[in-house]
Amino acid sequence: MKPHYIMVILSFILLTAGCIEPAASDPAEVTPSPITELPPDNAPSLRDSAFIRIEAWEDPAEYTSFSPPSYIPKEYTLYGLLISTAWNESYGHYTTIGETLRYARNDTMQNASWTTDMTLLDVTWSKYGYNPYAKDRIIHNEPEPVDINGYTGLIYETESDWLIAWTAAENATYHVRGSLDREELIRVARSIP
Repeated sequence: MKPHYIMVILSFILLTAGCIEPAASDPAEVTPSPITELPPDNAPSLRDSAFIRIEAWEDPAEYTSFSPPSYIPKEYTLYGLLISTAWNESYGHYTTIGETLRYARNDTMQNASWTTDMTLLDVTWSKYGYNPYAKDRIIHNEPEPVDINGYTGLIYETESDWLIAWTAAENATYHVRGSLDREELIRVARSIP
């Protein structure tokens, strides 16, 4: 190929870079989008997470930035805390963008080698609208509204469980997710102060 053609092709690529818009995503394939945005200096490519194993007898409030639910079904045991972070260029360190308390169903916890072998109940909080379920498939496109302590929440049915999402005071975003029946999951959500 002649250098002239390479220059024409390269110029065309450079001129059109950024002009092509990504295809719109099908709302049926994503869970609720975050209500608020991450701080502008947090690059999505610089995100990380850490898991802390918490024993059932420990108080989860000692580890979290939010108040944990006061009601958890008796067949579930506190398992751990997943902390999601993003690099904050202004301060030169990672900033916590979301926390997920994980409760495991007792009968699936005994022989599990990893969390994928367990039936989990997740309670997630973020002051930036962090959404850990961004790529899950939703069965019903239209979520149902549900009252969560005076805030309007949306309840979604996924392929394997229910997800409730709502924004409370000071733009704190919550997600409660599990394979409990719908009313039981709402009870867990409403027990978060």
